[in-house]
Order: sequence, then C-alpha cells, then structure tokens
Amino acid sequence: MHVSQNDLDEVLVAADQDLRALQNARVFLTGGTGYIGCWMLTCLLHADSKLKLELGITTLSRDPHRFAERYPHLANHKAVELVQGDIRDFAFPAGAFTHVIHGATDVVAQQTALQTFDVTVAGTRRVLDFAKQRGAKRVLLMSSGAVYGKFPPGVSSIGEDYTGAPSTDAPASAYGIGKLASEWLGAAYGESGEMTCSSARIFAQIGPTLALDKQFAAGNFLLNALRDEPFVIKGDGTAVRSYMYATDLVTWLLAVLVRGKAARAYNVGSDQGVSIRELAAAIARLTGRSEDTIQVLGQPAPGAAPNQYLPNTRRAADELGLRLGVPLDEAIRRTYKWYRNQPS
Repeated sequence: MHVSQNDLDEVLVAADQDLRALQNARVFLTGGTGYIGCWMLTCLLHADSKLKLELGITTLSRDPHRFAERYPHLANHKAVELVQGDIRDFAFPAGAFTHVIHGATDVVAQQTALQTFDVTVAGTRRVLDFAKQRGAKRVLLMSSGAVYGKFPPGVSSIGEDYTGAPSTDAPASAYGIGKLASEWLGAAYGESGEMTCSSARIFAQIGPTLALDKQFAAGNFLLNALRDEPFVIKGDGTAVRSYMYATDLVTWLLAVLVRGKAARAYNVGSDQGVSIRELAAAIARLTGRSEDTIQVLGQPAPGAAPNQYLPNTRRAADELGLRLGVPLDEAIRRTYKWYRNQPS
C-alpha cells in the first residue's frame, strides 16, 4: 500500500510518544490485509524506519501469497513475518510477543450471520489465548460503533457509558453483538492483570485504499466522482454520519494500544456530523462536480427525525488527549487526489 509521505509523516508527529513506546516491540497483527490493518502496518513500518524502533511484526493472513502479490513492499519488509491461518484456529507463531492488535473481522465479507458471529467471537478468543500464552502485555481489540445498536430517540451522539445494545431479534445484529462479546472477553482475559486489553469502537472512515464499491457512502460517492457519474442516494439523504481520516484513525488506535486503560472502550471516530446529502454535496463540490447530479431516491417520513449515528469522543479527549487533526473537506481532497493518481 503506497500512501503519501505527508500522511505517514503526519502520523509520525501526532503519535510520536506512543510510537516511541513501541521500541523493540514484537507485535502480532490480525486483519493486516484490510483497510485499517494495512494503514496500521504501513505507519508502523514507516515509524520503524524513521525512529529506529527495531520492530518485529507478525501478520496473520488467510492468503499470504495474495497479500504479498498485492503489497510486496509490506510483505517483503525485513520487520514483517507473514503467517497463514484462519483467525479461529491459527497455529500460534513461536516466541514471545509484547503487543497484539486484533482487527481481523471483515465487515465487507459476504458471510451468514452465524459465520460473522463465529469469526468475531471465536476469533477473538483464539487471539486472546495466543496473547496470554505468548506473554503479551498490551492488547488492542478493534471493535465497532455497532455495539450500541440503534440509537434511542433524541440522542445524536453516543458515549461509551451507554449500555444499550443491538437487537437480539435481528440476525443482522451478529456483528455488533459479536463485537460486544469480544470486548467482554478482553475484560475477562485481562482480569488477572497479566495483560491490558483495551477496545476501540470504530465509526465511519475515509481515506486512501477505502473500498469504493462496498457499503461505505463516502467510498460510493468518490467512485461516482471518479467515473463522472450521478451521485445516487437510495434513502432520503437525511441520515447523519461522521467520517474520520486515516491518519487520525491510526493515531487514535496507537494511543488506545499504548495508553488505553484495562477493559476500557474508546470511541474512535469524528464527532462532526454530516448528512448523507451534505456528504454527497461536499464531494461534488470538492471534485468539481455539480450538485445537480445528486439524485435522492427516497422521501423523508413526515415529522420523522433524521437517523443519527455519531460518537461522543470526550473519553478519548480527556483520557488520551486525542483530537481530530484532519477536517472532512481536507479528508475528501486527500482521498480523491490519491485515487486520481492510481492506475485505473
């Protein structure tokens, strides 16, 4: 994954102390072939080179050969070891490890609800068994805002103390319920004090390498812009979401990994809401398209409040000193520019 030097250096500055805390670390990374995992791996290797961290990063992959073909500069890096395996039953790599970053659940994979739940929960337990056996002291579990389920009426942003949950009568809740169970597993495994497990509840993202043809609105609209197509909104366009740029994402995840409290969850995302219609308009404006090309297919229900899904990020700010560094307009510009420079 080749991303801009400026983005890599931005993480280097923003996460300087957390990166330096990883001196001589031996890291086990799952989900290293996905959007977030690739960004984490790329930034860690950049820091390893610039700060002389002497890292060792073992990355679990279902298909190491395919990963090496796609990202040879990552797979062939001297600090990286690729191991093949399924997250639910992988053979434990030998030796001691200091840190574990677990993000292997694929939210864009076509799986049944039961498969999604099994990969999420059984996979997390396998990773935690590995961490315990290999002596890892810090574990980062990549969770999701999906653990909150549907926001209650009148609530625009949700904090980590909210104890609602996804609906148990909906098979589609498999991912959110699975992530909630995974967070509990982290607390249970860390109860002895031998390891510290912290969770990052990740909300919507934007940045280079984000899938453009999956269920991500920002990616879909960027693809429309790249193809000079109309921006099609299947709903009524009033749903409110927020978007965090990749460099902020990595910076926040490193902070949770290094300094997050035991059995503590942190919302990771932007608290700056924008409606889907406003997002399409912003991408149209910043990519030189006309807002007249936006097509809203749905109609808002009379008197209904917009569907809002925003994180309250006060805990990350108060406990870890985290702030957003890249506003949405700049995030759109950088992502679009990166894709414009890629071979078609």
